Amino acid sequence: MKLLIKIFSQTTCIILLVSSGIFLYTTYCWKNQSIQNINSYESSIFRTNILQFENKTSLSDNQKQNADNEMRPQIVTYAFRQVFHDSAVLYLDGKMTYNGTVYEFDVKKLRELCASKANMVDHGSNSDGHGPMISQINGRTLLLFYYGNANMGYQIVTYKDITDVIEKSHLLFFQTGGFTLSLIVVMGIILYLSLRKITAPLTSLREATLLVSEGIYDFKVPSEGNTELAQVGATFNFMTGKIKEQIESLSNINRTQKQLIGSLAHELKTPMTAIIGYADTLLTVRLTPERQEKALIYIENECRRLSRLSMKMLELTGLYEASEDLFNPAEIQVDNFLKEVKELIDCRLQEKNISLDVFCEPKELVKKFDQDLMISVVTNLIDNAVKASRKESKIVLEATPDHLMVQDFGKGIPKEDLEMVTEPFYMVDKSRSRAKGSVGLGLSLCQKIIELHDFQLKIESNPGKGTTVSVFW
Repeated sequence: MKLLIKIFSQTTCIILLVSSGIFLYTTYCWKNQSIQNINSYESSIFRTNILQFENKTSLSDNQKQNADNEMRPQIVTYAFRQVFHDSAVLYLDGKMTYNGTVYEFDVKKLRELCASKANMVDHGSNSDGHGPMISQINGRTLLLFYYGNANMGYQIVTYKDITDVIEKSHLLFFQTGGFTLSLIVVMGIILYLSLRKITAPLTSLREATLLVSEGIYDFKVPSEGNTELAQVGATFNFMTGKIKEQIESLSNINRTQKQLIGSLAHELKTPMTAIIGYADTLLTVRLTPERQEKALIYIENECRRLSRLSMKMLELTGLYEASEDLFNPAEIQVDNFLKEVKELIDCRLQEKNISLDVFCEPKELVKKFDQDLMISVVTNLIDNAVKASRKESKIVLEATPDHLMVQDFGKGIPKEDLEMVTEPFYMVDKSRSRAKGSVGLGLSLCQKIIELHDFQLKIESNPGKGTTVSVFW
């Protein structure tokens, strides 16, 4: 890209310089052509005047015989003034006879100059003349014309003041040069700014790639407009946004797993200490059969709780690590789904002689979700309801087009604990929950599954009156 920009810049500069040179050369040629046009025009007038003058001063043979030397100057001067008026000088026999101009000319020098010119005009054997000559006199630029007739003995010098023309030509040339130089400067600035604007997205993109390589993903490159560079910038921003989302997701998962591992280590400490203590007691102390049986039962219960804890941890960790692979939503008949859940949880309900009332309105209700994961959610919610309920009470399981609800009429949850119950290993009644085999991961597991479905979990509870847990589709 840099090579293309360099080639484009050099090509543009060359084009500008060549165009400016052609423009200046054209102006210079126009100036010279203007002077040549004036020369041609004035030369034509001068020749015409000379012809008129010669016609007026030409004498017949009789007139030549009768004319004396005194008459000749008057005839020539009179004819001269009629033709040239006051814009020329007349010389007779080398002497200035009449000068209607404000200048004095060296006629001898002009004659010698005419004789030395290679382009001298031949008017006959007895006359000589020359085209215009440019001369500086008294600070003015004059276009001089010379003509001499040897037979008549006269010489004529006339001029055209071209000072204004020369000055205007020079002024125009310099103005053109200044304009061309200004144009080059302006075009150079425009080119520089244009190239800078064109390359700005590339510069930003290069800076952004360096920031990305350092782990900074908040940098956005310009992506306005419909150009290819704008599209590249938009794609780059989309890419960095996705990378940032993935990194944040992995960071959250990593942070959550660290919390889970820390909580797991804390949860394992107490039962493992008790198990080791009871095992040492059985190995080192002679106990009665009843106390031995009690110790073994405690060890068995704690080992079962640890087994459940490890299974829950594996399931929850699996959801964090491979949620998309585990997530397979499908259209499910909700009424049949609730009946299947009731069959799975029936044994747990019979332990406390609790009835489960199932409602589905309408009966043909269909929702899209992962059946296996939602079974885990509902069974966990019902299991929590069983733990919180008294014997011979009831639990309500209800499904509507808006939500899925599990309601119990047990002891409820204190208001200060409602926001914490979905955190891993959090238990409202820690002593009783552990005594009943709870590990505090049920609602955390439910929360994660519900988030995968883009559903919402809402828990409402009144201490002493019961708890309602709703999953809004």
